[in-house]
Amino acid sequence: MNKQNKLTQEQFEKFRDLVKEKLGIHLSESKKEMVQSKALRLMREAQISCFDEYYKLICNAKNSYWASFVDHITIHKTNFFREDNHFNFIRDKIHSIMDANPRIVRNREIRVWSSACSTGDEAYTIAMVLKEYVPPDINIKILATDVSSLVIQEAQQAEYVLDREDLINPYFLQKYFKKIGNIYKIKDEIKNLVTFRTFNLMDSFPFKNNFDIIFCRNVMIYFNPEVQEKLIKKFYHILTPGGLLFIGHSESLTQRQYKFKYLQPTIYINTG
Repeated sequence: MNKQNKLTQEQFEKFRDLVKEKLGIHLSESKKEMVQSKALRLMREAQISCFDEYYKLICNAKNSYWASFVDHITIHKTNFFREDNHFNFIRDKIHSIMDANPRIVRNREIRVWSSACSTGDEAYTIAMVLKEYVPPDINIKILATDVSSLVIQEAQQAEYVLDREDLINPYFLQKYFKKIGNIYKIKDEIKNLVTFRTFNLMDSFPFKNNFDIIFCRNVMIYFNPEVQEKLIKKFYHILTPGGLLFIGHSESLTQRQYKFKYLQPTIYINTG
């Protein structure tokens, strides 16, 4: 690889600082080659040969070059019913969840936020579980967001090729999916429960109404402790009293300043 195609340490640090500033994500030294590879690919598409020139181009968070960089630099690992103890908790505790949160019954609706939804697997899993176990007179409203516009577009298509990590019970597969060749398409009764939007968790939260449940799983591991604490506080303020926060199995609120009450590993409640 010639010098022109090799990311210097100084250039890597500029990209790393930009990603941290805009997305809250900390890129370790081990990610240098990944950043170099992704940037080179995008530079070729933009017909740019210089890392410094490309860096200047993506510094504007409102242009398409930045959006494309975000699509490629962020992680999009997800599956249906991933970390299924969370969905089992909702299934087994739905009446306790509603008792702890009177707003659900009072407003006849349950509001859920899948805050880093990737290609939509998590959001549609939530929709299927709630559809199955929430009383039918309760409206289900799910907001699903991700910083990557590319995966949001995929999620809205609601078409999937399943793999061995998609732990979908045959009952759910038959009831809520339509198989077309090797593609599994989410049926409209589930698809219509979810609204997808592009959103950066580092931005101010614009929500007019609080949520009853927030999923933020396997995201905070990419943030430094300071960013994690700020995000946890923001989640707390937009959860209704009695609302639940689900985080990933590789994450913990231990050593973080927060007001949530611990229920069990990776599950917390806003006690108001």
